[in-house]
Amino acid sequence: MQYDNIIGELKANCPFPQFFEETDQLPMLGTGYRRKLAHIRADYDGRKWWNTIWPYHDELATPEMRKEVDAVYAALTAQDAFPNLSTLTAFCMSHPESRVNESRSDEFNFYLEGELCCYWLRCITREKDYNLYLHAFLKSAPEALCMEDML
Repeated sequence: MQYDNIIGELKANCPFPQFFEETDQLPMLGTGYRRKLAHIRADYDGRKWWNTIWPYHDELATPEMRKEVDAVYAALTAQDAFPNLSTLTAFCMSHPESRVNESRSDEFNFYLEGELCCYWLRCITREKDYNLYLHAFLKSAPEALCMEDML
């Protein structure tokens, strides 16, 4: 999948709501999403994006999935997408339907379907805060989940 126009692919409505209903318990992490592979947390310091990757169900991620997650993040922070916080903020403000709720004018949710993963992009437009959370989810259900559903 090419990510040349990634911001044009972002959706305000979640096309995979069932992913948020499938939860599990992990030691020290508590309740979480069963299909979640990882998330990337990033902030813009006025010059560049800084990020940290937080694995979740890393054991489910293949090298191809990791490559796709990296490509999506790189496309989101590229010059033709969100090269800085101002561009991210302008995009978010032009999509008020993506606001987290009526009382939050500085937090937005967007969704993207990749080839191998689905993505939830949480954008926070406040300066000196984490501004991007890119959550990556396994597109197809893990085997353990399928087995549970059959019981």
